[in-house]
Amino acid sequence: MPDEKCENVKKIRTIAEALLADEIWKPWGIYILKKLLYYIEARVIARVLNRYRKEKRTEEVKNIQDKKKKNFKEFLHKFFKIFIIIFGAAIAINLIVIGVLFLIHTNKLADERGYLNPKGQMVEVDGNNIHVIVDGNEKSDKTLVFIHSNGITDDSVALEPLFGKLQDYRLVYMDRSGFGYSGTAETDKDIDSIVEEMRSVLAALSIEGPYVLVPNGIAGLEAVYWADLYPQEVESIIGINISVANDFEGITEEQYCGFFNYLMVKFAAIGGQRYVKSVYPDNIGAVYTEKQMITRKALISKNFYTQDMYEEDLHAVANAAKVKEAGFPTDIPMLVIFSNPLMRPYIDDDASVREEYEGALEEVYGTQTDASASDADKIDYVGQYNASRKEYFSQFANVEMDEMSGPSRIYTYDPEGVAQRIIAYLSR
Repeated sequence: MPDEKCENVKKIRTIAEALLADEIWKPWGIYILKKLLYYIEARVIARVLNRYRKEKRTEEVKNIQDKKKKNFKEFLHKFFKIFIIIFGAAIAINLIVIGVLFLIHTNKLADERGYLNPKGQMVEVDGNNIHVIVDGNEKSDKTLVFIHSNGITDDSVALEPLFGKLQDYRLVYMDRSGFGYSGTAETDKDIDSIVEEMRSVLAALSIEGPYVLVPNGIAGLEAVYWADLYPQEVESIIGINISVANDFEGITEEQYCGFFNYLMVKFAAIGGQRYVKSVYPDNIGAVYTEKQMITRKALISKNFYTQDMYEEDLHAVANAAKVKEAGFPTDIPMLVIFSNPLMRPYIDDDASVREEYEGALEEVYGTQTDASASDADKIDYVGQYNASRKEYFSQFANVEMDEMSGPSRIYTYDPEGVAQRIIAYLSR
């Protein structure tokens, strides 16, 4: 067996040697073989190179992507770091500003405390102290109950000139909770609660009706509702620029009282109102003494916009809907006094109103025009508003109407004129 294998190996070797010999393997065969080998080599090399290049390109792309990711991460890190620094600095600055404003406000309130002396008495209602002024002739058969509008916190002083001219009547004024000198209740301010609070104060003082209700602004809703619920307690209503239920049609609660109102509560708490000149009244017409003006401004600084005021605004739309549902009291006599700041003499006395009015004229007509009676006919936006209000009240036979020159709180400008109209009306 070994010998046989050895023979086979010899034969294979002989064949291989013969194949490699020139006599068997012709030169053209060698050429083809070489070319084939070159081709195979070239393909192998090319494949290797392509693979290398692909791997290299993939690595380069990956490196680029990794670099971009790294740069983006570094950017985000730097951005958030800067953002946190800026945000933190802004918060710190705001806190410092708020703290400084609050300290200034607190210190000024302490300084103003000497002017904040309630003229009336405190009456406890549901655990809350309500400031009430009872003035005039207690033996009079007419009891006038003055009801302030929302956001009005200085009427305990602002009404003094008017009260001085109405001394023949029994006069009652009360700061609702959260207003003026009264404590802050911070409860829901639905119209039923507001009316019941006022009735509770009168009952606590044994002041019986029927009353002549004298509301201002949105307090007109409360007076009308009072007359609807308790007609035997209301002799008549004398409204000063009062709102009506129809004024709130098409207005949502969010539109009337939104997040801005909430911010106003916080703004007022730190004394921000002290730096807004327009919130403080001017002594136009020289109606008030210097001390009275200081007291009015101190009261506004103290309770510019409280949580209770916010709650009243929050319920205003719903309150108006309830008043409209209850209906208008057609069997109770009513006098409605309108004021128009674009009428003389007030527009001549109040420079800020005149400037605003002239600006409106310029916007409409393109030229600066002095405010005059003829101009008022052209662009009397307050008069137009009053006209719509007059149209509303004209449908009720029990309502008389009168228009005066002056601001919304006409009694702060012309207490004599308001007093004359009240006296004349009550005398009839």
